[in-house]
Amino acid sequence: MIISALFKERFNHSDCFILWGIVRRFSVIIYCMFHAGLLSAQDDFFERKYNVLFIVADDMRPTLGCYGDERAITPYIDNLARRSIVFKNAYCQQAVCNPSRASVLTGLRPDENGVTDLVTHFRQKIPDVVTLPQAFKNAGYTSIGIGKVFHGSKRTLDSVSWSVPSLVQSFTKQDEYYLPENRKGNAKAASYEFVAEQDDDYPDGKIANAAITALQQFRESGESFFMAVGFNKPHLPFCAPRKYWNMYEGSDFSKMSHKFKPLGAPDIAFHQWQELRGYSDIPKDGAIPSQKEQELWRGYYACVSYVDTQIGRVLSELERLDMSENTIIVFWGDHGYHLGEQGLWCKSTNYELDTRIPLLISVPDITDKGSHTSAIVEALDIYPTLLELCGLKSHHRLSGKSLTPLLENPNCRWEGVAFSQFCRPYEAITKQHPTHMGYTVRIPGWRYVAWYDLNTGSVVNTELYNLKKGNIELHNLSGDKRYKKVEQKLHSLIDAYYSKR
Repeated sequence: MIISALFKERFNHSDCFILWGIVRRFSVIIYCMFHAGLLSAQDDFFERKYNVLFIVADDMRPTLGCYGDERAITPYIDNLARRSIVFKNAYCQQAVCNPSRASVLTGLRPDENGVTDLVTHFRQKIPDVVTLPQAFKNAGYTSIGIGKVFHGSKRTLDSVSWSVPSLVQSFTKQDEYYLPENRKGNAKAASYEFVAEQDDDYPDGKIANAAITALQQFRESGESFFMAVGFNKPHLPFCAPRKYWNMYEGSDFSKMSHKFKPLGAPDIAFHQWQELRGYSDIPKDGAIPSQKEQELWRGYYACVSYVDTQIGRVLSELERLDMSENTIIVFWGDHGYHLGEQGLWCKSTNYELDTRIPLLISVPDITDKGSHTSAIVEALDIYPTLLELCGLKSHHRLSGKSLTPLLENPNCRWEGVAFSQFCRPYEAITKQHPTHMGYTVRIPGWRYVAWYDLNTGSVVNTELYNLKKGNIELHNLSGDKRYKKVEQKLHSLIDAYYSKR
């Protein structure tokens, strides 16, 4: 019907009749060749145009069953993992929301796009950059974002990236709560709340509802789409329906390992967890009572399960609509998180718990389902990967590299390293004008950090950690003569990286 209408619009009735007859005969020939086995859906003639479902969770470290966390109740993400490649060593470029997301969505590192704080919008620094969703929009896809995709403030929603800007939702701090006493003003109240009954009593349930509706509309219209869905949790405050809190009724959160700072680590590497201390039930200084620590742990895990369920609802609808076989699914966390380990809460460091993220990629007919890779990759590799999978060209130089070789063979040779960074003083993430920047590089078995004075360009502190036996920094080995060669190698990587800024 659509083809017939197109011919009628461009040709007269006689020409249209002749051309339409040719089209019909050609279609019959292709149909017969296909069913005779002379052509297949894998042939270039039938090159598939993938849809993309791009899911991001806020503040989610790999606290998931598919990453080996036996306490986590995450059946839906675990099920997605069974048809994906699980990247066990994926790292963000800066462990706080705005820089991390700006890096992934522009395909550029924080020093390249100018975003190293929570205030700067990348358009201020690179106004003509083409973002990942914008690249799909320019290629004829319908590009929509639902929830927190870019940084959550209205000025950073970046309407030019989307085909339908009105679908992008922004929620205030007040929206995070359900109880009236916590919804007074637009400020932080309690650090956690688990009282509501329905999933959509909180924003992430509403985000899942909107995503499901959008999928139904895409199924009806037949449009190719890039749909980004950004969930708010498990970001503070830890708020979700009470059933998710109840899931962890029998879990023991009393034992926290590695509570102390790494031996020999410099003071500049740490902060006073100001983000957490801003909540009304958290001490303004000093230690957090043991009972409160356990409640925060439980609250974090409960919010992870809440997000897991919302993701499951969206993926179930994709399956119900028979759209999963033509849709690439990417799930990632914008950065990791500390839950009291190393004397830290929240994010904003260069350490493993803050920079390591969950990353799952599922590509129909390509990914070896249920596989995992230990290759070291970066979050900004997502942009070039999706462009290559969908046959699109980049509009500017991308700093990441495509992960398609790992999607095709998770055990292939991979010379990956991951760079991350964070500024000091801590207040610079909101007030700008940092005096120091810590740059870190992760290679198999090792993490190295160099802290630069941004005024002089000199290195004021260094850190070297052996991570061959675990994913947490315990003892700063920088300066130890036994590790001189590896430290020199890693410092040269950092110095070259810093020099290109």
